[in-house]
Amino acid sequence: MMLSEFQKRRDNNFTLLRFILAWSVLIGHSFPISASGSDPISMLLLPYEWIGSIAVSGFFAISGYLVTASFTQRGATAFIASRALRLYPAVIVYSLVAILLIGPLCTSVPLEQYFHSNPWANMWNATLWEWKYNLPYVFSHNPFAGATNGSSWTLPVELRCYVLVLLLGFFGALDTRARANAALMLLLAVTHFSSESLPLFEQSSGFASPLTFFLLGSLVWVNRSALSLNWAFAIAALVGPFVAVKIGYFEYVFPICLTYLLFIFTYRLPHFDMDRLGDISYGVYIYAWPIQQMVWRPGQGAYMNILLSTAIVFPLAYLSWRLIEKPVMGIRKKLPSFKKKPAKNHLAIESVQVAD
Repeated sequence: MMLSEFQKRRDNNFTLLRFILAWSVLIGHSFPISASGSDPISMLLLPYEWIGSIAVSGFFAISGYLVTASFTQRGATAFIASRALRLYPAVIVYSLVAILLIGPLCTSVPLEQYFHSNPWANMWNATLWEWKYNLPYVFSHNPFAGATNGSSWTLPVELRCYVLVLLLGFFGALDTRARANAALMLLLAVTHFSSESLPLFEQSSGFASPLTFFLLGSLVWVNRSALSLNWAFAIAALVGPFVAVKIGYFEYVFPICLTYLLFIFTYRLPHFDMDRLGDISYGVYIYAWPIQQMVWRPGQGAYMNILLSTAIVFPLAYLSWRLIEKPVMGIRKKLPSFKKKPAKNHLAIESVQVAD
């Protein structure tokens, strides 16, 4: 069956997949945070990949798919409202929690000195355009000294990807499959060969990898009616990266294979209705690193760090979902831009689940 036939259904595993990816980032970071080297999965993948980079790549691939779907289904006004309300409320609250609770609890200097060191500069993180990693004098004696949140550098990349979709849509590049394929393939080529020349993404060479996966996800959406989800291709996608390592084409083969496997997981594996529990992946992602730093103690190993931080992060993420993210999503759906259906372009179809 083609992907377009599966994606009309609502019984998919996107929420479960996002949760697994977010927790994988926590697990992968437990080892360097506790000075325990690398996790067993990453040891099998290094130097090509590690569990955290795979998780981040997965986030961007499914985001490219769902966000491009969102634009083509809803139009620019609803798209902007949707993306802003999904991203900003939770991260604004996180920024306040970091400055007012995490910083004072974990600083190595008196509180007066901490607040005189301008921790409020970290409120710029709430814009998501740039990310200030460290609060002053916090986690000074940890193995990963001083790092307040080393995961969230991807959030400014995510925001830039949303702006990119908006620009592509504004200039009509998403109106037809031919235009969309041409634009996305060109962007993929530029990202691979000269990412520093791309406006919005020239700040860091590290932006190239997540952008690549986002563009691949967008291509999956554009070509969903021509993409078959079958187990033979899935097996090939599992084996492909290992073969590619041997012949020197890993960097080209792996992104395609991983992206394909994500949609096999989403649509072909048995459905697990995690939506009834809530989509806590965003909260897990933004709170994991600082909580992992907070619970670390001398002599603590990675697995204890995983256990302790998970026990705190999951409830925090659930509170973020129930008290902030879900209520805002409810308000968003009452906006006029959501009630009025935009004129559909050639890439949009009826009865499809798009990004929340």
